[in-house]
Amino acid sequence: MHRTSKMGSMDSLEMVMGMWYKASFRAYSELMIEKLKKRIEAANGSVMDRVADAIVESIGKEWQAMIQKSSVKRELHEKLAKVMSEASQKQK
Repeated sequence: MHRTSKMGSMDSLEMVMGMWYKASFRAYSELMIEKLKKRIEAANGSVMDRVADAIVESIGKEWQAMIQKSSVKRELHEKLAKVMSEASQKQK
């Protein structure tokens, strides 16, 4: 694009044209993406749904395992704190 020499600013008409060009390329790109999405869904949608279900199920199981592990650690911490407290009391 042509820039004027004064303060390096762009001619306002050229700036607007540039914005329209940029917007049109973005719109074409978005349209292409939407077209591809429809075709991918038609060709592979059911398989991708089953894959997504398997992944969500696995993540759920991992989350539950993390919660259980955290609970076990917290229980151990509490028991050790109690033992240490009782031992400290007996030494007095």
